[in-house]
Amino acid sequence: MGLRNRNRNLVLGLVLALVSTSGCSSGGSEFPEVEGWAQPGEVLVYDADNLWEYINGAAELFVSYGVRSCRTTDLTSGDLTVTVDLYDMGTPLNAYGVFEREASGEAVDVSEAVAALVSPPYQALLLKGSTYAKVNVFEGELTMENGTGLLEALAASLPGSATPPAEFGLLPADGMVPGSEAYQAEAFLGLTELTDCVFADYSQEGEESWQGFVVLPEAAQEVWDGLTGEWSSFESGGSEVLFREVPYRGLVGVTWTDQNLIGVSGAADQDALLARLEAFAG
Repeated sequence: MGLRNRNRNLVLGLVLALVSTSGCSSGGSEFPEVEGWAQPGEVLVYDADNLWEYINGAAELFVSYGVRSCRTTDLTSGDLTVTVDLYDMGTPLNAYGVFEREASGEAVDVSEAVAALVSPPYQALLLKGSTYAKVNVFEGELTMENGTGLLEALAASLPGSATPPAEFGLLPADGMVPGSEAYQAEAFLGLTELTDCVFADYSQEGEESWQGFVVLPEAAQEVWDGLTGEWSSFESGGSEVLFREVPYRGLVGVTWTDQNLIGVSGAADQDALLARLEAFAG
């Protein structure tokens, strides 16, 4: 084989290697048709392995919440051109978790979405089912009016439910601050040992608000086993309570109910911790 042929094969091999590790254009990957908006270009698709090529350091957050894919393309309407990223997070809970971590802007009412935010003039966010959608302006300016209209049309094009994740039903309703529900997959309260937690703020008359949380059932035993022997403990009513002090958050404690591993934070002492656990457990 001549030198020219060897060089040609080497270049071809490098090109194929780059294509295999980069976002690829839409062959079988369809982007939903959004009413009133044209799609002038191709669709790029990324997965958990190469998402960093698209959003660099921000990819770590999405990977920690189990991202499956990101489809991205430009949409145009009039003098406005936006880039729309559709993140398939695998489950509604994962999508909710990422949405809450990135949430910024003014909430708007979008009938077919779980939640929606507009941040004029450059960004809008949408949550529906397992999809987290992120809109960034490329040309023109986003207003509350056209941003809401875009999110309405986008939500109508996406599959999935417009109701919050079912896992939030694990949280007791009594005393919950409305709209404070959230989910953290890793390092809840900054503690690496607390994973897979749904949580909310709670407020009772005459007291400062505090957070109550439930570890998802599939992770509860592993979390408990990891805390046992590492956190301090005491017995109450035949149940073991594990606890530790966290800087700026007071005492954090966990215990079992008949069904779930629950916890509270922000207690000043063990008596307050126990009182909050009992209130949270109902």
